[in-house]
Amino acid sequence: MTPKSLHRFAAILEMFTWTFLILGMILKYGGITDAVTPIAGGIHGFGFLCFAAITITVWINNRWSFAQGFVGLIVSVIPWAALPFTLWADKKGLLNGGWRFSDPAEKPETFFDKILAQLVRHPVRSIVILLIIIAIVFSILLAMGPPYDPNAIEEAVS
Repeated sequence: MTPKSLHRFAAILEMFTWTFLILGMILKYGGITDAVTPIAGGIHGFGFLCFAAITITVWINNRWSFAQGFVGLIVSVIPWAALPFTLWADKKGLLNGGWRFSDPAEKPETFFDKILAQLVRHPVRSIVILLIIIAIVFSILLAMGPPYDPNAIEEAVS
């Protein structure tokens, strides 16, 4: 899987999880049901973290500027913006090429290049480690609760 195809997959995943979350919010605030929002929120949170991890990986691999990488991360918090960003990045050539360090003779020099080299040279192990890290971050965020809990604010005020 090339950086281009991986980033596009992550952007599409992000788009679908946003859609599911917004549908859940429409059902919740439309008075139909609250049941979908916690599930959709969890799925979206996982999709968001995956998109962020993949964006950082492609940012390092393709040597994006700070501004390009930062915008790549910011678009994940805007509904449906990840895919247009990916299409724009593709049009600008920011997703071209393969994975650096696939040739064992190529030596990583910086800290981030060393991490990238591990990802590229040991993909199965790296994916398992990344999924564990994402699951831990996701679990911590779930334990913290939703970003806005109207019941907690109401209780604090009264």
